[in-house]
Amino acid sequence: MRGHPHKGSTNGASRRAPRFFSPAACNGWTLVELVVVLVILAVLTYVVVRSVRPAEALALQQAERLRDDLRHAQALAMNLGRSKQLKLGAPAGPAACAGSSYYVIDCTVVAADPCTGAPDNAIADPRLQGGFFCVTVEPGLAVAGANLYFDPLGRPKNGTAVIAANATFTISGGGGARTAVVTPLTGFVTAQ
Repeated sequence: MRGHPHKGSTNGASRRAPRFFSPAACNGWTLVELVVVLVILAVLTYVVVRSVRPAEALALQQAERLRDDLRHAQALAMNLGRSKQLKLGAPAGPAACAGSSYYVIDCTVVAADPCTGAPDNAIADPRLQGGFFCVTVEPGLAVAGANLYFDPLGRPKNGTAVIAANATFTISGGGGARTAVVTPLTGFVTAQ
């Protein structure tokens, strides 16, 4: 005679739950699973943000790039002991800079226009191995302002005189506008 059958058993044999329902198999996610999920979420977020970036955020990003480029041009002028000018538009040469929005050149003759007599060629950018110091802004944006140069002491000038008021560069387009502002005397640059 058989004993009492266990609850949930057939013919006295205990029945096992499927593996995925067992408590030992349901303790949580492994580290590998969590990392894979986070990587997938990061890639999806990057793709969505890249494709749906509002113009105002893009303009701010470009203003911050211009701020960094102005600071870099100032640092080059001080480190190399030669005046540098940031000019708007595309240079006459090199061909690699065709269509650029702004570029930096060496100043050889300082006159009413800071770089009269200087070749209108973008300088090599030490940050880029073999690249030129010319920048093209994102499509749909435009840069406005006046050419500005930094003397060997890093002071911002417009001709032979240090600028008397803030020099402002505006990045506009797509309904958004941001600025990069250079302060007189010190040449400190901020993006707003």
